Amino acid sequence: MQTARIALPRRQRRSLLLGLAVVTVTLGLIALFVLPGTYANTTGSGAIATTVLAAIWVPTAFYTLNRAFGTTTLTPEGMRFRTVASRRLIPWHEITRIEDQHRTGRGGVSWWVVRAHLTRGRPVVLPGTLSEGRRDEQFLTTLRTLDAYWRNATGRTSTERVANAAP
Repeated sequence: MQTARIALPRRQRRSLLLGLAVVTVTLGLIALFVLPGTYANTTGSGAIATTVLAAIWVPTAFYTLNRAFGTTTLTPEGMRFRTVASRRLIPWHEITRIEDQHRTGRGGVSWWVVRAHLTRGRPVVLPGTLSEGRRDEQFLTTLRTLDAYWRNATGRTSTERVANAAP
């Protein structure tokens, strides 16, 4: 079995980075124009409000960059994850199932991710397997590829997993 690399297409990466840019500019404008006016006639420095804005931006930026530039490489030994902040190899025998999961954020924004359930520990979201809004054909192809590698490496049947189950 040869290796296969799973990553987001360039168009989807650009879309994620554009969203991050909009959040960054919005929070920057709030910090630049709203906070000084709000705290102009008070003894407070606005440090709390600035900290709150930073507490919103930092996790958003981290999550977006990990999703945009993260990859999963399928090898005969297991799945190799590569993100902005980490590198990890999970052997096939430690994976009990692979499933797609629908997530919804505030404001009705939704997306799909692929998770690998492990024999020990909590499920891991696979980098490079994000689908915005609905499951498109590329996302389903990625899910089928992951399933084929997992079944081939472990000898398990697809009835032992819950991938493609309706949310």
